Amino acid sequence: MKIYRGIPRFNVFLVSVYLAVMLAASGCAVKLTSGYDEITDSAVTGLQQKTETHLVTLESVEGLPECTYENHKQFYDEAKTDINAIAVRVAAIPKNSIITKEIALLSSSLDNLEKLHKIACLSKDQIALVRSHFDTSYTAIHKQLEFAKRGGT
Repeated sequence: MKIYRGIPRFNVFLVSVYLAVMLAASGCAVKLTSGYDEITDSAVTGLQQKTETHLVTLESVEGLPECTYENHKQFYDEAKTDINAIAVRVAAIPKNSIITKEIALLSSSLDNLEKLHKIACLSKDQIALVRSHFDTSYTAIHKQLEFAKRGGT
């Protein structure tokens, strides 16, 4: 084995290959998530505001005849329409499986809230718990959108 200024030639070769691979890898980022979608962000924010308005309204009519499901059916119909539109959009975007799953969880939360509301009016304690679940879902979606906005890095 020849020595290259005190270093075996084989080691010089390995170091050169390693440096070449590292330089090549640093120059091309692999994107594992979709890019930022302003329309989805706007739609999710709008649905979040609509959901919060609904929960505040439910709190304000607690114990009153206006608390029944029939008086709030329009919210559920509109929210389901909004979620479906968002779900279709995010499913059509490549590498968007995380947000697709998060939207499915949000849809499930809405379905559960609707089922609960059909049974009876909600108490402020129940609404607080529901709000916490929705806030968790919306936060997860917004975090993923912000991650995409920064280029997935």
